[in-house]
Amino acid sequence: MNRWYDNFPDLGARLNAFKDMNQEIRDPLLKGIMALVQQYDPSLLSYEKAFDFPLHLNRLRWYDKDPYIWLVFNTLKVADDTLLQSVENYLIEKMPDN
Repeated sequence: MNRWYDNFPDLGARLNAFKDMNQEIRDPLLKGIMALVQQYDPSLLSYEKAFDFPLHLNRLRWYDKDPYIWLVFNTLKVADDTLLQSVENYLIEKMPDN
Protein backbone atom coordinates (compact mmCIF):
# COMPACT_ATOMS: atom_id res chain seq x y z
CA MET A 1 0.00 0.00 0.00
CA ASN A 2 1.36 3.37 -1.00
CA ARG A 3 1.41 6.23 1.45
CA TRP A 4 0.79 9.76 0.22
CA TYR A 5 4.43 10.76 0.75
CA ASP A 6 6.09 7.65 -0.74
CA ASN A 7 7.13 9.56 -3.88
CA PHE A 8 8.94 12.04 -1.62
CA PRO A 9 11.24 9.95 0.60
CA ASP A 10 13.04 12.95 2.13
CA LEU A 11 9.69 14.50 3.00
CA GLY A 12 8.47 11.30 4.64
CA ALA A 13 11.65 10.91 6.69
CA ARG A 14 11.61 14.53 7.80
CA LEU A 15 7.92 14.47 8.73
CA ASN A 16 8.53 11.33 10.73
CA ALA A 17 11.33 13.14 12.58
CA PHE A 18 8.71 15.49 14.05
CA LYS A 19 7.68 12.61 16.29
CA ASP A 20 10.70 13.01 18.56
CA MET A 21 11.62 16.62 17.82
CA ASN A 22 11.86 19.31 20.47
CA GLN A 23 8.84 21.60 20.28
CA GLU A 24 11.03 24.73 20.05
CA ILE A 25 12.51 23.38 16.81
CA ARG A 26 9.34 21.73 15.51
CA ASP A 27 6.87 24.63 15.81
CA PRO A 28 8.68 27.12 13.53
CA LEU A 29 9.06 24.37 10.91
CA LEU A 30 5.35 23.56 11.08
CA LYS A 31 4.50 27.25 10.77
CA GLY A 32 6.76 27.45 7.72
CA ILE A 33 4.99 24.49 6.13
CA MET A 34 1.60 26.08 6.75
CA ALA A 35 2.85 29.37 5.26
CA LEU A 36 3.83 27.46 2.10
CA VAL A 37 0.38 25.86 1.99
CA GLN A 38 -1.32 29.23 2.51
CA GLN A 39 0.70 30.79 -0.28
CA TYR A 40 0.24 27.89 -2.71
CA ASP A 41 -3.40 26.91 -2.13
CA PRO A 42 -5.30 28.61 0.70
CA SER A 43 -8.35 26.42 0.02
CA LEU A 44 -6.48 23.50 1.61
CA LEU A 45 -6.87 25.30 4.94
CA SER A 46 -10.57 25.98 4.64
CA TYR A 47 -12.93 25.15 7.47
CA GLU A 48 -14.94 22.88 5.16
CA LYS A 49 -11.85 20.94 4.09
CA ALA A 50 -10.97 20.16 7.71
CA PHE A 51 -14.18 18.16 8.04
CA ASP A 52 -12.75 15.73 5.47
CA PHE A 53 -9.72 15.00 7.64
CA PRO A 54 -9.93 11.80 9.67
CA LEU A 55 -9.95 12.17 13.41
CA HIS A 56 -9.58 8.84 15.16
CA LEU A 57 -11.21 8.78 18.55
CA ASN A 58 -8.57 6.42 19.91
CA ARG A 59 -5.77 8.60 18.51
CA LEU A 60 -3.81 5.64 17.18
CA ARG A 61 -1.22 7.53 15.14
CA TRP A 62 1.44 9.56 16.90
CA TYR A 63 0.52 12.72 15.01
CA ASP A 64 -3.15 12.43 16.01
CA LYS A 65 -2.14 13.44 19.52
CA ASP A 66 -1.06 16.97 18.56
CA PRO A 67 -3.70 19.07 16.78
CA TYR A 68 -1.17 21.21 14.92
CA ILE A 69 0.82 18.25 13.58
CA TRP A 70 -2.47 16.49 12.78
CA LEU A 71 -3.55 19.49 10.70
CA VAL A 72 -0.23 19.68 8.85
CA PHE A 73 -0.18 15.95 8.04
CA ASN A 74 -3.79 15.89 6.87
CA THR A 75 -3.37 19.05 4.81
CA LEU A 76 -0.30 17.62 3.08
CA LYS A 77 -2.15 14.35 2.46
CA VAL A 78 -4.51 16.18 0.08
CA ALA A 79 -1.83 18.42 -1.44
CA ASP A 80 -0.60 17.99 -4.98
CA ASP A 81 2.91 16.93 -5.95
CA THR A 82 4.08 20.49 -6.59
CA LEU A 83 3.25 21.57 -3.06
CA LEU A 84 4.71 18.37 -1.58
CA GLN A 85 7.95 19.02 -3.46
CA SER A 86 8.03 22.57 -2.13
CA VAL A 87 7.52 21.35 1.43
CA GLU A 88 10.20 18.70 0.98
CA ASN A 89 12.65 21.33 -0.32
CA TYR A 90 11.75 23.65 2.56
CA LEU A 91 12.41 20.96 5.16
CA ILE A 92 15.67 19.93 3.51
CA GLU A 93 16.80 23.55 3.71
CA LYS A 94 15.48 24.45 7.17
CA MET A 95 15.45 21.28 9.23
CA PRO A 96 18.49 20.69 11.38
CA ASP A 97 20.34 17.49 10.69
CA ASN A 98 20.14 14.95 13.47
